[in-house]
Amino acid sequence: MQQQIRWIATTVLIMCQGVASAGESNEQVHIYTEDFPPYQEFLGPGRIGGVATDLVKTLFEHSKIDYKIHVLPWFRTNHVVNHTPNAFIYSLARTQEREKQYRWVAPLCEINVSFYKLKARKDIKINDIEDVRQYVVAVASGQPTEQHLVEIGFSQEDNLVILASHEQGAQMLNKARVDLLYGADLFVKNVQMALGRGGEWERVYVSPHLSKRMYLAANINSDETLISKLQKSHKMLKNKLNIEARCEQAIRNH
Repeated sequence: MQQQIRWIATTVLIMCQGVASAGESNEQVHIYTEDFPPYQEFLGPGRIGGVATDLVKTLFEHSKIDYKIHVLPWFRTNHVVNHTPNAFIYSLARTQEREKQYRWVAPLCEINVSFYKLKARKDIKINDIEDVRQYVVAVASGQPTEQHLVEIGFSQEDNLVILASHEQGAQMLNKARVDLLYGADLFVKNVQMALGRGGEWERVYVSPHLSKRMYLAANINSDETLISKLQKSHKMLKNKLNIEARCEQAIRNH
């Protein structure tokens, strides 16, 4: 209970900071993200790197907007940004479901999302999303993967397990408590590396519905002046940013 109270207090404080900035252009703007190498990578207190982080920093600095980047779990990141005008978020996949929920500021890297199984599970055969329905799938809570499967009829009573993180889903996959793990390819790769399970999982189906471009986005009620400055900077720097090549290089090196 004490941990929950501390979480609520921290979230309220962060939200208040964002609101305080809303009407004051000289105030610091708050940007929220999660640890997701190589796009954004937590390097220690007050330090965050990654190819997407570098792109975001360049846009804010060119726009002469003072900013601070916060690294939080994805659920908290979404919660704060959704309730705080002038709060920014990255890297956010631009899906149809999210289109009217945010201000889309600038494109970043692309992301692929897929279903994974244990290589040892030779019995699992998947050619399309309909084949997936006969298996139990683990997803991380608050991710587009969860929303997508729920919208097309998956349920927790039948074939869907919703967990707090991809790590929990991976552990259940390793113990054969679920048949499939559904997530972004790089998330899955990062979890494999962290758990020391490289080579034990196999991608069986790429989701065309969720393989999307990621963006720097903002709370839907953000100041138009902030949005316009950043979009103008992106337009001016577009060729110099060389986004595609930088993203591809970061993924190859990861």
